[in-house]
Amino acid sequence: MKITPKKAVASGVAASVAGVATYYLKDRSNRIKVKETVTDFATKLKDRTNNFRNSNVPIDKAGEPQDLEDSKMVDEGAQTSVQYYNKTQ
Repeated sequence: MKITPKKAVASGVAASVAGVATYYLKDRSNRIKVKETVTDFATKLKDRTNNFRNSNVPIDKAGEPQDLEDSKMVDEGAQTSVQYYNKTQ
């Protein structure tokens, strides 16, 4: 198995990052800070995705047969809205 220069550099960088992370996280206060930061980031990301799901996205009405524009699009050959409607039923 031949080790290319690209793989050698990537391995060196990965080992360096692991070493620095180990050194930084050996102190309890740093571990607490990192844990709080990750938890805070995850909470913000979750809130943002929940806001997106709760917003009025146009896809919510896709595939309804009583929507004339959508029905016209299907009549012209688009099947995406039909598949979406069938999946939601």
